Amino acid sequence: MSQLEEKTRSQASRAELATGSSSYEHVPPPVNATMKKASQTSKTELLKSIFDSMYVNDGNDQDGKKRIKEHIASDGGYKTREIGYFEYLFYKSLLVILFIIYGIFRYFQFQYNSLKLKIYNIYYNPINTPQLIRQDVTQLNKVPKRLAAILEVKPVGDVGGGVNGLLNDGSKLICWTVSAGIKHLTLYDYDGLLQKNVQQFREDIHIKLVKYYGPSNLPKFAIRIPHANKVYYNEMDENDSEDKKVVIEISLLSNRDGRETIVDLTKTMAELCGNDELKISDITMDLVDSELTQLVGNEPDLLLYFGPALDLQGYPPWHIRLTEFYWEPDNSAVTYSVFIRGLRNYAGAKMNVGK
Repeated sequence: MSQLEEKTRSQASRAELATGSSSYEHVPPPVNATMKKASQTSKTELLKSIFDSMYVNDGNDQDGKKRIKEHIASDGGYKTREIGYFEYLFYKSLLVILFIIYGIFRYFQFQYNSLKLKIYNIYYNPINTPQLIRQDVTQLNKVPKRLAAILEVKPVGDVGGGVNGLLNDGSKLICWTVSAGIKHLTLYDYDGLLQKNVQQFREDIHIKLVKYYGPSNLPKFAIRIPHANKVYYNEMDENDSEDKKVVIEISLLSNRDGRETIVDLTKTMAELCGNDELKISDITMDLVDSELTQLVGNEPDLLLYFGPALDLQGYPPWHIRLTEFYWEPDNSAVTYSVFIRGLRNYAGAKMNVGK
């Protein structure tokens, strides 16, 4: 471990002890936020909010005039102009018609995507059988060497929600990855719940792998927490299988490994330069890239997101420069059909890397 890497890890540890948690709050993207609030908002309230956002009533309707927002003035307020009643009614009716058309379109689109996902889930169903998964993968002309997935914890009241649901999703994905012959998997959850519950996660992985391979042929895995520089192996195999080869290495990332890692690395470089332990001329893109790789890990070839709309949730941005993305619209479950279709999409992707 280099001096710079060691000091950066120490800096990260001090920051975690000082704050007790991440200093960044997770803000859902506009699409996801709207979808989550939709169930709590009636259609009448939704229509009213749209109208209110575009039109302003001047409080004097005797002359049949309305005021419409035209543009924002220099003082931050709205400049308005008066319009006639029929013009106002035309614009309002047009907005309602467009909203209804879009609502109908989204309804049928959602139903179509839901039906398509159900068919895929029936068609791609390995039933805890590694041979079927390997058979699906051998048909592909290329397979990613490094796979990553963004997992999102669901509300406790939902099916597969809470921490247990998150651990179950992660362990299922690991079994599929092992069966596909992929040796490196990165699991990212924003709040770091997988890292905080790593012991229970290790037990869940062990139980799932026993269902797939049996207790006698259990593959050896390694769970790595990069910023803490910790590695965990099979719960049951630590004493009697030291010579057994690790089949898959699992890296657990969170928002701690994103922007905050860059901040810690910058502080460490500044501290070393201030102490004349590092020259400014030595700080290059290659050095920064090398240190970030040591602190977080290598860039994945394919990134899977099991959500209705792509939301990177603070995933390390330098970590996905040449990464292929895949997600299914209107999907919110970790299913094998999304996993194998992601691999199929990667196999057919053409990648042009410039100089």
